[in-house]
Amino acid sequence: MAIEMPMMSTDELVPVSNGAAINGFDHNDIDAHEPDKPDPAHSNGHLNHELNGATVPELAFDSIEDTITSFKAGSFIIVLDAPTRENEGDLICAAQDLTPSKAAFMIRHTSGLICSPVSASVAESLNLPQMVPWSKNSEADGTAYTVSVDAVGGGMTTGISAYDRAMTCRKLSEPGAQPKDFRRPGHVFPLRAREGGVRERRGHTESTVEFCRLAGKREVGALCELVEEGEEVVEEAGVTRAERTTPCGGMMRGDGCLAFGRRWGIKVCTIEALVEYLERNEGKKLNI
Repeated sequence: MAIEMPMMSTDELVPVSNGAAINGFDHNDIDAHEPDKPDPAHSNGHLNHELNGATVPELAFDSIEDTITSFKAGSFIIVLDAPTRENEGDLICAAQDLTPSKAAFMIRHTSGLICSPVSASVAESLNLPQMVPWSKNSEADGTAYTVSVDAVGGGMTTGISAYDRAMTCRKLSEPGAQPKDFRRPGHVFPLRAREGGVRERRGHTESTVEFCRLAGKREVGALCELVEEGEEVVEEAGVTRAERTTPCGGMMRGDGCLAFGRRWGIKVCTIEALVEYLERNEGKKLNI
């Protein structure tokens, strides 16, 4: 699959300076849990990063305004939560924009467990009950998983392929979708967002629904967590083993997410910056 790698103007970026908390995010805390990872080099107050053997300058978070514009155009965005929370970066797009080729890209570079954040009203209209009762949800951050689903019809097969999961996400986002349009259980995991959005819960679920709302899209998204891939393991005889070098298998953290976004032309922001943007433009709490 050929994916264009557009160049990003440094005018669009919010620079991260050494020791500064930008957009509510302390860059020095990003990889504090990984003592064996070398500190990134800084030059002229901006972060430099090694990517494919070359130094990539000016890695920085994008503004929320630029991130909304990109999201509205149908592009992926990357959203990071606080280092004191999950400390993860999620690859996110609106469900209505998830094509099979985008789903394949998402599966290739993430954990592969595609979830679909939905507003409370969408969850109710599609009869998506919680996977476990609210009172028994023991997930670390209280993520509100509903029953999993697959779309029905439209060439749907087993439900697990990139094509099938993209179809399921798009069906979830259709205004006229009904409960009968889905079989349960399935291979896409809807997540019910809190009605107060990120001003009530600072999670990726709520962030996704907020970006959909701000972009004027149906409040249904698709997300998955970015992971570190490592490299192929090649033995002396030139045989490639079915393994990856370390570090791999772990979650992609702040520096890695910034470099990944730069490589693929994807806007990168933080939940804290989104909260600040909403409070500045809409007030401390959304009326619900």
